[in-house]
Amino acid sequence: MLHAHSLYHDHLKPEELAFLRQTAEFAAREIAPHAADWEEKEELPRELFTKAGRAGLMGMLAPRSVGGQERSMLCFCLAIEEVARHCGAFAMNLAAHNALCVGHPLGFASEELKKKIFPSVLNGDWMVAWALTEPGAGSDTGGVETTGTLQADGTWLLNGHKLYITMGLHSDRMVVLAVTGRDEKGKKEFSAFWIETRHIEPVRKVKTAGVRASNTSEFYLKNVPAELLGPRGRGQPAALACLDGGRLGIAAMAIGLGRAAVEIAKQRMLTRRQFGKRIAEFQALQFKLADCEVGLRAAEALLLPPCVMHARGQKFSLEASFAKLFASEAASRAANSALQICGGWGYTRDTAVERMWRDARLCEIGEGSSEVQRLIISRALLKEAEEKYGLAEPKK
Repeated sequence: MLHAHSLYHDHLKPEELAFLRQTAEFAAREIAPHAADWEEKEELPRELFTKAGRAGLMGMLAPRSVGGQERSMLCFCLAIEEVARHCGAFAMNLAAHNALCVGHPLGFASEELKKKIFPSVLNGDWMVAWALTEPGAGSDTGGVETTGTLQADGTWLLNGHKLYITMGLHSDRMVVLAVTGRDEKGKKEFSAFWIETRHIEPVRKVKTAGVRASNTSEFYLKNVPAELLGPRGRGQPAALACLDGGRLGIAAMAIGLGRAAVEIAKQRMLTRRQFGKRIAEFQALQFKLADCEVGLRAAEALLLPPCVMHARGQKFSLEASFAKLFASEAASRAANSALQICGGWGYTRDTAVERMWRDARLCEIGEGSSEVQRLIISRALLKEAEEKYGLAEPKK
């Protein structure tokens, strides 16, 4: 992993480089030998998360004061990339856990609630899910129908239906987004809650095309006792803030999958013979390989600015969209080209290329689809132009 590209090295501390080497060793030892089996069984073992917690992978961004590793956003992304090279499903789970499941309570929970949450969510003792999506809600958070109702005794009860929740049925605790009323303009008021997963009503593990080992879940909340996470009515901006980091995690996951698929393709090009020579000698395949590398290096270059901005304490929402959009599509193209280079062999389950191809496709959907990223980017560009040229229309 630390191939790479001197592009990143000046932005990493020596202890972070050491952490990334340890992550690579962990992935080679604990993930690589088992990834195909997990894919077949469509399940990740619980002990894997405990081991990851002990290795510091469940609390990479959290400060040391609460038991975390206090790594930079760049270090976090490179760790996710390394894990994704071996198992996209686990990389996605780690990315969501760090950016959303840890990031949300870390940034917005009361000090009292933080004492309950940390360090159990960081050391592998607790697995946590982050539940926003519903049958009618995803990127459109306005479609959320789950409700939080304040009781006479000051407690809250949640009722609703959640769908496509990463690690939902395998979690111990959960962050849930719910509607808690209407504001003065009649718009939905969103709040975040902390619950114990044992209170939910499971429906199923959703069968997915890729990241099959991940527990993508559907469940109901029926009078589930909940604790308010952060100020009432501030759930939506908190969720959006967490999604910025989540999008960088998915970008890193995509790059890792694309890189791993291309590595397999390169080996195949050098060992497969057709028409009396190695297929590496065919220009059509050479050009595919070149396009893959250019795309992945461009994705890596786009990942760096938002990580640097995060380290400086700057807002990086737009840059996260740049990185996520380009990396996810570049990785899909790279995995698709790698499979084509590998031919019929690549399409079989004898190789990991077809798994990486399926897993990479999710990156164009999860944490805000490519279409949503283009919407965010285009709106930001037009708003900037309005202000620059004084062309903003008066508010009605």
